Amino acid sequence: MTKITLEQWRVFVATARHGSFHQAAERLSKTQSAVSHAVRKMEECLGKDLFAIEGRRATLTKAGRMIFPRARELISQAMQIERFCSGFDPDSEGEISIAVDIVLPRGIVLNALHQYSLLYPRLSVRIYETAMSGASEAFEEGRAQIGVASCLSSRMIVEPLLSVRFICVAAASHPLHQLGVITHELLKEHRQIVLSDSGLRGPDSDWLGSQQRWTVSHLTTSVAFVADGQGYAWLPEHCIRDELASGRLRPLNLTAGRSRMIELDIGYGEHLEQARQILDLVAIFRDAAQDSESPTLPGVRSRIDADCGRSVSSVM
Repeated sequence: MTKITLEQWRVFVATARHGSFHQAAERLSKTQSAVSHAVRKMEECLGKDLFAIEGRRATLTKAGRMIFPRARELISQAMQIERFCSGFDPDSEGEISIAVDIVLPRGIVLNALHQYSLLYPRLSVRIYETAMSGASEAFEEGRAQIGVASCLSSRMIVEPLLSVRFICVAAASHPLHQLGVITHELLKEHRQIVLSDSGLRGPDSDWLGSQQRWTVSHLTTSVAFVADGQGYAWLPEHCIRDELASGRLRPLNLTAGRSRMIELDIGYGEHLEQARQILDLVAIFRDAAQDSESPTLPGVRSRIDADCGRSVSSVM
């Protein structure tokens, strides 16, 4: 008989992911005292401290960091067993279509679809790579049953999935880096590389700061143009980590708003509320997104945050 219950492991994983008892309690619909009590009981059973409390933050100890990936896998396996017993048909055939915004990290998509193929090996999946309003439009036109984007149709059941951080960058050789602190008015005098909206009816983005723009249809093209010194752009941090690490791209020294956050949601049609194959794919994407948000270890986020100016970065 195990000393620690599965529910206690859920509490541990939620606290590690969110970094506080309060946020874990909100996520699990529990009281903060219930969450902190569960963690204390676990620590008593294991004879080890799992978290170091620093103000309102709960930071994993060395033991906690070693345990976390195993606990996360335990929860994932339990969820898979629950789904296995909830009536899905592994012999289902046909095709499911999903429209995914191209700013979603590719690793999440690969991980999710791999896990889904293990559950439904005979189902085909069609992926539409979209930008901005493209996912919502694909759903409205009946091409996609599931959407992942920052703005989805009002006729979809929607839940939060992941936050994506964007950084304003230019090539290391770009003249903007020679100007010291840059105002947004000064930024408008230079060429901006812009990602186009794949939806035909999409509204203009409030991120279009410059009159002189080169508009492209894919992130890889945008990164290539910026790295070549052709302009500046707001780019997802996860897409340019290598370029930032090598110094080929550098964050611009803006007076304010040096980074922005985009909240990606996942949604599916209201009429698909009882469709097991749809619900399973949504749940697997949710798991894959959570798995990608591993706890930040001390000193990991140094160079990028230093360049971007942590104290003045904001959501715009």
